[in-house]
Amino acid sequence: MRYRLHREVQPSNPYMITGLPGAAGVAKLSADYIVKQLKAELLEELYSDSFPPYVLIGKDGTVELLKNELYYSKGAASSNDLIIFTGNAQPLTPEGQYEMASETLARAKKLGVTKLFAMAAYVVDKPVETSRVHVAVSEVGLLEELKGHELIPMETGSITGTNGLLFGLAKLYGIQSVCLLSETTAYATPTGRVIVDAKAAKSLLEALAKTLKMEIDTQPLETEAKLSEEFFQKIKEMEQRAIEELRRSVTPPPKEQLYV
Repeated sequence: MRYRLHREVQPSNPYMITGLPGAAGVAKLSADYIVKQLKAELLEELYSDSFPPYVLIGKDGTVELLKNELYYSKGAASSNDLIIFTGNAQPLTPEGQYEMASETLARAKKLGVTKLFAMAAYVVDKPVETSRVHVAVSEVGLLEELKGHELIPMETGSITGTNGLLFGLAKLYGIQSVCLLSETTAYATPTGRVIVDAKAAKSLLEALAKTLKMEIDTQPLETEAKLSEEFFQKIKEMEQRAIEELRRSVTPPPKEQLYV
């Protein structure tokens, strides 16, 4: 693990929000949006040997390493200072994911974080008109605090990757944790490229803002949400046409060849 510290802060009763790349880019888009909207300041960059072995090239031709980042927002938009954890990659190995989660939570503990809000996607196998937001908590008492927020408590399942580990391991660091998961179909292009679900991110951000009593304008996400919805619709239409063409191309065998 390598790191680069940009500045040190002494937050006041801070909460942590986490969102790394995952299904449909929901958590990552949400975290990046919060950083941008709150004009959060970069605190630290974390680099792992378990990140995928490639680098990114920006529009100006310069190189960008895969990294995770910690940002800080003074409590202007919420009643608490906020530490936001995001990045452009997750470690590939279980060991790398545990290390990244542990290093991040150790920093959260040092900064005085008392509660962590992890963001993730809730993948469903049917079209989503309005993304509902599900919730899991580190202790039952937190569900009482979240009553009236139109969140659906999870009763089974699992939360994978670093997003899930941050939520789960926080308990070992004495940090209460909540995980909010927004419904998405998690479509991808035929080449495997992830289609970012801005509509799911918008629902997730609205739920988080209500939970934290945080002032954040999600209106700019409307355009992205409409574009992603139109793209989803085109993908579904392409899939349907492909299925119909396949059915037409399959010739049933002669009756005398049928055996029962």
